Amino acid sequence: MSTPLYVMPQTVAKAISLANNDPAGYVFYAGGTDIQLHIKQHLIQPDTIIDLTGVKSLKKINSRGGRLVLGAMVTLDQIIHHQGIRANYPIIAVSATSVATPVVRKTATLGGNLMVSNRCSFYNQSFEWRQSIGSCLKDTGDFCQVTGGLHHCYSRNVSDLAPALMALNARVTVRSVTGKIYLPMAGLYVPDGLIVHAPLGAGGIITEIMIPEIPSKWWFKKLRLRNSMDFTSLTVAACVDNTDNLRVAVNGVSMAPVGVEAKISNLTLTDMIRQVKRTCKTVDNDYLPLQYRREMISAFLTECWESFH
Repeated sequence: MSTPLYVMPQTVAKAISLANNDPAGYVFYAGGTDIQLHIKQHLIQPDTIIDLTGVKSLKKINSRGGRLVLGAMVTLDQIIHHQGIRANYPIIAVSATSVATPVVRKTATLGGNLMVSNRCSFYNQSFEWRQSIGSCLKDTGDFCQVTGGLHHCYSRNVSDLAPALMALNARVTVRSVTGKIYLPMAGLYVPDGLIVHAPLGAGGIITEIMIPEIPSKWWFKKLRLRNSMDFTSLTVAACVDNTDNLRVAVNGVSMAPVGVEAKISNLTLTDMIRQVKRTCKTVDNDYLPLQYRREMISAFLTECWESFH
């Protein structure tokens, strides 16, 4: 494998330009906590590494029109210790605290967590391990090792900030060579393990995340095998706004985050669980057993529901 070209642009425009010079072989490098592991495991072999740490405009936390605005390169550690976030949007701080370890959170970024690669217990192994059992659809093979299917990858989205921000009705700003677009948080993802972040397009980059209002109630919980090391096996986040609108987001059990939104007075627990489970495509690709994870979806949603009533 050849050594990739390493570049460090100072502006978003330059980063986008560099990405479009190598549309098939670039990666954006934020905190590097995910990309470095993927390179080490030979899961990606980029031709160009575009390091975003020099783009200062992406590192700001501020307010705009009474709305919280977070730059994509803000670290999880900054989020956790920001007094305004802790006071008004504690679900963001709690979800950031749930990620990895304090050392990792010093460099891991908000944008990096939103763009973290999907996980699968067959795919996310060493190169030698994958060679011993055969490759898969997401790697270089032609079928899914989990389901035996030929067309669909069910690798799990494991971002913990995504469901928290979905529950807060956050919006994402994406810039590319064609201009600027705004997406709801759920619109950032595609329920397909092979093209999870397709809405970004070629050379697209998340620049900021905007949270429109302070929730009146919130709830967050995460399931994983080892609390300080493993990616989520199930994350549930929920918020109630000032008009009693409930947003629940579930991640870690499907190819993309799953959301439910309704007036809390018009929704029942049974309806909420049914809607979530109907959308989740949960398969046996996690270290925790499939049936247990499915049961914990109901358990977490029940606990969440009871906290709001």
